[in-house]
Amino acid sequence: MKLFTPIFLILLSLTAGCFGGGSGDSSPPPPIPTPTLTPVPQPFRTGTTFVDNVLSVDVRYHDGRTRTLDTDRHRDGSWARFLPRPLQPGHSSREWILAENHYDGRILLYAAVSWNDADPADYLAAGWWLVYPPGSLTDDVESATRGVFLDGPELDPSNPPDLPLTGTATYLGGAGGLYTYNYGRNWDELAGSSEHTEFVGIIALTADFGSRRLTGCLGCLEQIEVDPGRHLYPIVTWRNPDPEASPADYDLHFSASFDAKGAFEDTEITVTHPERTITQTAGTWRGQFSNVPDADGNPRRVVGSSDVHFAEEDGSSGRFTGIFDALTPAALKLDGGNAN
Repeated sequence: MKLFTPIFLILLSLTAGCFGGGSGDSSPPPPIPTPTLTPVPQPFRTGTTFVDNVLSVDVRYHDGRTRTLDTDRHRDGSWARFLPRPLQPGHSSREWILAENHYDGRILLYAAVSWNDADPADYLAAGWWLVYPPGSLTDDVESATRGVFLDGPELDPSNPPDLPLTGTATYLGGAGGLYTYNYGRNWDELAGSSEHTEFVGIIALTADFGSRRLTGCLGCLEQIEVDPGRHLYPIVTWRNPDPEASPADYDLHFSASFDAKGAFEDTEITVTHPERTITQTAGTWRGQFSNVPDADGNPRRVVGSSDVHFAEEDGSSGRFTGIFDALTPAALKLDGGNAN
C-alpha cells in the first residue's frame, strides 16, 4: 500500500571512518568508530486548504515565516495515473509538483491529496518541500530547508478525536520517504561512501485505548522496497542504481504513549536486521489520530512522521526519514457505514 508515500527528506551526512591495517598480520584490527546518531523530529503540521480542486500549502521557513503555494499558480506538474487506487471507498486522489522562483529563494514542493467524492472538504494532503536560499540551484539539496506535512480537517488540533476509553484497534497503511546508507568496513570498495534512495513500505499499528499505547512495525508484514524517482524525482531519479545495502530486510519497531487528544511523540524505536548486528538505534516519531470515527467508533486513521537512525558493528550507519498514513479495516469497507 503506497497510500501517501510522498515524503521527503533529510539526506544523512554521517560518514564512516577510514580503516587501516596494522603493521603485521597479528596486529589487532583498529577500533570501529561509533557514529553519532542525531535524529531530527519532523514536524508535520502546516496549514492547507482544498477548495474547488485547488490545494494550497503553507511552506515554513527556518526563521518561522510562511509562504503559501497552490496548485493553481505554482503547478510545475500534475498527474493521477501513477498513484495507487485510493483504498477508501468513494475517494479520489491526485499529486502535484509545485515550484516558485522568488527573490528570497526557490521553493520545490511535492503534494498528494485524497478526497471524498461526495464531500471534497473531507481530504487528506501529504508531501514535502525544499526551501533554497537565494543563488542556490535545486541540485544543491544540502543548502535547502526541508519539511514534511500531513494535513486535513480530521487532523485539526482544535477539534481533537473522541477517543474510546477501552479496547484496541488495528491500523494498516503506507509509509515512505528517504533511505540513506553509509558503508562501513565490511563493504570493501564501498567503505566510506554512501547511497540514498526513496523507500516505501507497509506499516501496521495497534492502539490500546485503555493504556493509551500505540505500537507497530514497518517492514514486518512485507519487505520495505526501494522506489527511486517516485516522488523525489528532481533529486532522486529512477536512473540511480539501487543501493547495495538494500532496505528490504530492516524492520522498524515503534512504540509510544498518546494523550487525551490523540497526539503522540516518542523515541521508542528499534531497528533489526537478520544478517547485520545493529549496535545503536536512535529515532523520533510523532503523529495524530483522526477526529473522524470509523464504523466501530474508533478513530478511522492515524498519521505521522519519523526520523530513524541506526549504526552497525562494522561502522556502517543508515537512516529512514518519512511519513505514514494508516487506516482501520472498518474505514476501508464500502458497507461499513462510514460516509466521511
